[in-house]
Amino acid sequence: MPDAMRRMLAEGRGPRAIGHAVSDVADCVTARLLEAAECELGPPPVPYAWLAAGSQGRRELTAGSDQDNGLLLDDAFEESRHRVYFAALGAHVCHGLHACGYVHCPGEMMAMTERWCQPLSVWRRYFSEWIEQPEPKALMLSSVFFDFRAIAGGDPLFGQLHDFVLEKTRRNTIFLAHLARNAMSRTPPIGFFRNFVMARGGEHPGTMDLKIRGVTPIVEMSRVHALSVGIVAVNTFDRLEELGARGAVSPGGARGLLEALDLIGSIRLRHQVRMASEGLRPDNHIRLDELSANERKRLRAAFVLVRTMQSAMEAKYRHGFM
Repeated sequence: MPDAMRRMLAEGRGPRAIGHAVSDVADCVTARLLEAAECELGPPPVPYAWLAAGSQGRRELTAGSDQDNGLLLDDAFEESRHRVYFAALGAHVCHGLHACGYVHCPGEMMAMTERWCQPLSVWRRYFSEWIEQPEPKALMLSSVFFDFRAIAGGDPLFGQLHDFVLEKTRRNTIFLAHLARNAMSRTPPIGFFRNFVMARGGEHPGTMDLKIRGVTPIVEMSRVHALSVGIVAVNTFDRLEELGARGAVSPGGARGLLEALDLIGSIRLRHQVRMASEGLRPDNHIRLDELSANERKRLRAAFVLVRTMQSAMEAKYRHGFM
């Protein structure tokens, strides 16, 4: 994948196209692993849908992404009769993805974990609890599982859950306000005087994390606004385009965020490709000396725009913070 990403970057492809391509490969690997698992285990005892969540759900995978997924089972599922089958299915696919380079989720948000291998009624309960009781852990889980899509299995199951989630979030302004406040916790690395704020300690001193403090603020803002108006799309570029078209975000603001996401994503991908070419595992920690003077200027402007749009979102949902 790093070689393919390098070629696409050289051809002038941006993070939107590259994210789709990398995610399509992961989807195909997942589908093939599911086929292999069913060949070994036999046909599934009840219908299921394999859910991709997080960056794969949004079609925004990069070379350094881990896996986030779940199994959505038909409500005909019976614990005593069917758990062994789906536990084996989940383990086969998740371990297979890990072997292919899509490493295990550190937080175990994977289909091989029993909590994330559940029937439709349980998934509905999960989302209801997260929406109605937006505690910090619930908001963290929301940030992963609210960006989900079905890769394989029963479309009716996915459609029922997806419709349920969109309807419930759209009507719950208190939850959206908490989700907005959670999104505000990740700010761009820019200071009061518009200077870059670099990490001073930890494992990567003197760097900026372009995922957590660059891409993630845009992803999370887009999610909040999209859920507030019931937008079906989960890809961040698609969400921003539709938000601007609907007027849920000002057309200028949506366009600015699209340009910022494209710039930050391009710098991040180029950094990951360089690391891979040096035999290192790709990460998101950028040093200023990796950037040209023009890139620094554009990146600074992008961060300022993101911070401005975060302030606008905070003002919109302030009443829900009381």
